[in-house]
Amino acid sequence: MGDRLEQGIDDIAAHLSARQRDLDAVIELSRRVIREAGQAITLLHNGRRGDAKAAISALRKQVAGLKSHDAEFRHVSLQAYQEYAEAVLFYHMTEKDTILGADDVGVGEEAYLLGLMDVVGELKREVIDKLREGGKDEAERRYEMMQRIYDTTRGLKFAESVLPGFRRKQDVARIQLESAGGELLHASH
Repeated sequence: MGDRLEQGIDDIAAHLSARQRDLDAVIELSRRVIREAGQAITLLHNGRRGDAKAAISALRKQVAGLKSHDAEFRHVSLQAYQEYAEAVLFYHMTEKDTILGADDVGVGEEAYLLGLMDVVGELKREVIDKLREGGKDEAERRYEMMQRIYDTTRGLKFAESVLPGFRRKQDVARIQLESAGGELLHASH
């Protein structure tokens, strides 16, 4: 028979096997980035700045590796990029008192915005920690960052299919902002 069924199926199987390997790599790298971004944030909260800086540097390399595999699987790696963005943003906010832009973080617009909304919770924790330590001025600076993030992103209203999870994160950020403001007000009395 002159049909090419077997060869066609073999070619398809080879192509799909390569895609499966890429997906497996994306899943593994994404898990690692998510886990290590959380560890970097914990290091920052614990005052281990040097260790956090080293962890973020290592994360940057892992994110570059992830980008090399995820062309077809961005939906799988989005959370990893978001967690990385949160860690990088939090580092720069706590170490350099600056809020990086999307291009500086380098993970894409969606991941940047989602990570930016998540960092509001880390800043709230910093507000509370600084108040406990007697650092009201520093707590107020963290609160001002929270306020700036919320005010700057408040006007962003997109469908869930365009920016998944963002509206919920905005609502959570507003609640955290109000809570931190209450903590600061309570500390003033």
